[in-house]
Amino acid sequence: MGIKYENSLFFQINSSSRYLHLAFEQLIKELNFGISPMEYLALTIIIDTKDCCQRDLARLILKDRANTGKLANALQKKEYINIELKTKNNRPVKILTPTKKGIEINGKIRKIIDPLYKKIELKVSKKLMDTMIENLKHLKNVVKTAITTTI
Repeated sequence: MGIKYENSLFFQINSSSRYLHLAFEQLIKELNFGISPMEYLALTIIIDTKDCCQRDLARLILKDRANTGKLANALQKKEYINIELKTKNNRPVKILTPTKKGIEINGKIRKIIDPLYKKIELKVSKKLMDTMIENLKHLKNVVKTAITTTI
């Protein structure tokens, strides 16, 4: 008869991801800093990625470049990032760099969020966390090679 769907690996990964996403969204909204969860995520990636271009950001947040462009424009409008047209590998690219205001808002939010992440990390051993990360990376690569995607 097989296992129930909710005991399947794909259900557990999807529901865990969804739960984490919803909890993160709720937390960012409750903080009421005037930045959306996706904007905060994008800003964090831009801060943490040297010479982050729109293509890099799109790859990391799993959105197409059109949606990533809208997101970058929203961050620029709020004065959290600058967008500069440069050449990278002989191609024109939009380089996204954080502003002082962007770094400050990110820092304020991180001061609140980081202790919450640490609480979670205390309940899961570092060894288990590292193993889960490696296994999820492996699974993602298996899926990439097994299924043709346009991500």
